[in-house]
Amino acid sequence: IEHAPTETTGCVVAPEGNDRFTCYTNTQAMFFTLDNTSIILQMPGSKLHFVGGTVGGGFGGKVDVIVEPVAILGAKLTGRPVCFIYSREEEMQISSPRAAEKVVIKDGVMKDGRIVARKVTGYTDAGAYSRHSPYGAQKGAGHYPGPYTIPNVWIDTYCVYTNRTPSSAMRGFGVTIGDFALEVQMDKLARLIGMDPLEFRFINAYRDGDMKAHRQPTEGAALIECMQEASRAANWPVAEKYMAMSSYVKEA
Repeated sequence: IEHAPTETTGCVVAPEGNDRFTCYTNTQAMFFTLDNTSIILQMPGSKLHFVGGTVGGGFGGKVDVIVEPVAILGAKLTGRPVCFIYSREEEMQISSPRAAEKVVIKDGVMKDGRIVARKVTGYTDAGAYSRHSPYGAQKGAGHYPGPYTIPNVWIDTYCVYTNRTPSSAMRGFGVTIGDFALEVQMDKLARLIGMDPLEFRFINAYRDGDMKAHRQPTEGAALIECMQEASRAANWPVAEKYMAMSSYVKEA
C-alpha cells in the first residue's frame, strides 16, 4: 500500500559557505533525518541546518532519508541551491510502501478461558533491502502478546528480503498488522472454547501490576473499563461479573 501524500517527498538545499548547508525539508522525522543524513554523507551534524514545516501528508512515508543526502551532495558539488522533489510517478515507484507480513500464532488455552501460553512467529517483507523494516519487526515483537496477561510467551520475528520495493513505515508501523492478527486469533479462540469473545477478553485483559511478556509491570491499564463502555454502547450483553471488574482491583 502506497501512502500517496498530497505533497510529494522533497527538499530544497542552500549552501551557506564553510561547507555548511541549510536543508528545507518536508520530512516527518526532523532529527532522525538530520542524523542519518550526517551518517550517509559522513559530515558532522553541526554542518547541517534542517528546517521543517507543515507536512502535506506523510502517514509514515516521509521518514525515509533519500532526497536530503542527494540534494545536499548536489549543492556541495555545484556550490548552488538544489531542489529535489519527487514527481507523482517517483513517489509511487521510490517511496516505500507498507510491508506485507505473515503472522503465525499458536496459543495454549485453559477450559476456563485463561491463555497460559502464546508462541508467535512473524515474517516482515522488507523488499529488496531494509529501510526501517527491522525496526518495524522489532516493534511487532513487542506487541504480539497483545494487551493480555499471558504467563508464557515466545516470539520470533524475521525480516525477509524479496524482489519487491523496499518497505518501511506506514500508519502504526510494526503494530497494526500484528494487532489485527492477534485479535482475529482471540475471536477464533473464543469460538473454539464456546465463550463470548468479549468475555474471553475480560478474562485475559491486563490489570495494573500484571507482568508483561517483556518483563515490565502494567501501569495505567484501562482495557477492562474500555470494554465495559463498548459493551454498553453496542448493547452487547455481558455477564454482570465482567461488568463489575476493574483494571485496578482484582477479585479474590
